[in-house]
Amino acid sequence: MTELGDFLRARGVPDDAISLMEEQKIDCDVIALMDDATLANYIPSYGDRIVLFNFCRSKQQPSKRKQGLLQRLREKMKNREGNSTENTSHERTRQTKKQKATRNVEIGWIHSDGKVTKQVRAKQGGGTRKIQMSADAGLNDILREGKKLFFPGGISPKGPETDFEFEVWGFKQNHLTEDTCQSIGTMYEAARLTMLRFYISTKLKDPEEDESEKSDVIFVLESNSSEINHLQGVELRNSYAEVQPGLDNLDDSEITFGPILDAEEDTEETIIYEGFLAPLSPANPEDVTAITVRYTNTLNDIISAFSDAEIMRKTLKVKRILPDNKEEAGSGSGILRDVLTCFWNEFYERCTLGTTVKVPFIRHDFTAEKWKAVGRILLKGYQDCQYFPNKLAIPFLEQVLFNGVYSDLQGHFLQFVSSQECEVLREAVKNISAVDFDDLLEVLDSYDCRKQITAENLPTIIDEIAHKELVQKPMFVIDCWREVIYPHLSITPEELIKLFSDLQPTPRKVCQLLKFEEDLSPMQKEVGNYLKRFIRELDDVKIQKFMRFCTGSDLIVTNSIYVEFQDMTDFTRRPVGHTCGSILQIADSYENFPDFRSEFNAVLESNVWVMDIV
Repeated sequence: MTELGDFLRARGVPDDAISLMEEQKIDCDVIALMDDATLANYIPSYGDRIVLFNFCRSKQQPSKRKQGLLQRLREKMKNREGNSTENTSHERTRQTKKQKATRNVEIGWIHSDGKVTKQVRAKQGGGTRKIQMSADAGLNDILREGKKLFFPGGISPKGPETDFEFEVWGFKQNHLTEDTCQSIGTMYEAARLTMLRFYISTKLKDPEEDESEKSDVIFVLESNSSEINHLQGVELRNSYAEVQPGLDNLDDSEITFGPILDAEEDTEETIIYEGFLAPLSPANPEDVTAITVRYTNTLNDIISAFSDAEIMRKTLKVKRILPDNKEEAGSGSGILRDVLTCFWNEFYERCTLGTTVKVPFIRHDFTAEKWKAVGRILLKGYQDCQYFPNKLAIPFLEQVLFNGVYSDLQGHFLQFVSSQECEVLREAVKNISAVDFDDLLEVLDSYDCRKQITAENLPTIIDEIAHKELVQKPMFVIDCWREVIYPHLSITPEELIKLFSDLQPTPRKVCQLLKFEEDLSPMQKEVGNYLKRFIRELDDVKIQKFMRFCTGSDLIVTNSIYVEFQDMTDFTRRPVGHTCGSILQIADSYENFPDFRSEFNAVLESNVWVMDIV
């Protein structure tokens, strides 16, 4: 201890600290086992502790250091042997898969009538069929099997095989060609899925191409008990008329307005696009359209861009102009998510009413075309980024999607009104005599109530007011959005509620998204714990800011947030988010949680995050 004491005195360490260490028998061997926080109880200066650690390491007995090196070498050898065995096992598994002569696949049927593209249900002759095919089978083999399944004998419930143009789509609903579908075995190796699904896509041929094959036109009159409706012309082909002689029902039974809640559900076979989407046609990656958005005028710029319906078939590339009139350097999916988030937040402020949940209100400067453009923004945002504005009231969206309300009107209305009005109404429903009757009348009068209030009719009156505020008032907007959204979004009321829940960030969900590297130092593990603790302390507003900082979206639209540790000085130390890759970079030099929390909060509260990485 004498040599250690002399070294510490030469560094100017107080004698009291040296005496305390001598009393507690803290020598070089003990210091080598201590962490920095424990040693700080004896040596307050950070620089002295660093030098002391280095001094004790140099004085450690060579034999002990060699033993430590040998132990680390043995552990590395064991890890290599384990990895080698694991890699050999994986290689054998892959070889076993490659040796399979047949593979199981699923084949479905997608049909387009020129307006709506959707999967044909099993009860309509479609569904999803599981079959076994050769691993060497290619595009033509898949098409041949699909025709056998859905067009037995060349005939289907929708018509003969000769009436349609055929394509083969992959499990991502992308059009497959000979180049992209060399064999089923190759696609299994590339996709690494347990089951591959293919779709036989059909659409009616152009009538002008087949005029020679058409028979005479038969006109069918529809009439009811009082009057004759409009004349409908139905073209029949000879071969199809032999199989389907009756024409009692000319309606397409597959197109339904709103969910059929009492019917047998076939959800797995109905949803053909991930996220319940059925676009007009697959977007062409090469057909890119650039949108320029001013940071201070996001709402109007995006609405103007989406006034053209053709934008739904194009890939978006967003450029943003900053307040200093310079173009933002960032690009990619992250900036698109951030622009969508910025748009909907501005939309909530300027075009909706309500507190917790929002409902659009009619503005004299918003024409039908503008409201349709907003509907396209909602659909395109969900199609490209899985972003769905979940602050909109669910009854309002149900009326758009299903032409009816299936959720609790009163519960959503209480989230629509102010907190004070909510408290009065909730207490009045429980016990009308427990609230000030003048306060209750004032609340109801603000929503144009024209009935005498009693304890018995109050719940009914609140439901009626809720329907008026959430559905009837924005009906013009509902009609505009339904025209744009309904044909291309297939979803049930239960799935809509689940979608809202899945998108809403919570501290628990966000912590589960964090992904760290496997080999972390003790200090990095400690900072990682600081990050999780920081997230658990965030409220609803700040958790959305955190998600936007890391991913560009204030909702959960990504599966992971990758955390990377960087060497930063005290001057440059700050969190950095890369939204395109959902990457969060933080320093590994934080000594305590309050410093970490203070610096991260300063970034989130600034509300100005410029994307400067291309």
